Amino acid sequence: MQYELNPVLMKGKIVSVNDTAAKVDIQGRLGVITVPRRWVFTDKQLEPGLKVEFYFSYMQVIED
Repeated sequence: MQYELNPVLMKGKIVSVNDTAAKVDIQGRLGVITVPRRWVFTDKQLEPGLKVEFYFSYMQVIED
């Protein structure tokens, strides 16, 4: 099956931060995503409550 994947701009709020990752609650009750801190581009200190936005798309399984 071949689908055209179109990233969508999503919003969320940081709910927790540790030494290696930030956990984000996605707006609209779509769930939670945890990403490495190096994926978050900012000059601010990461802390719970900060609002974020990011591009999100479906995942497609590829065969080698």
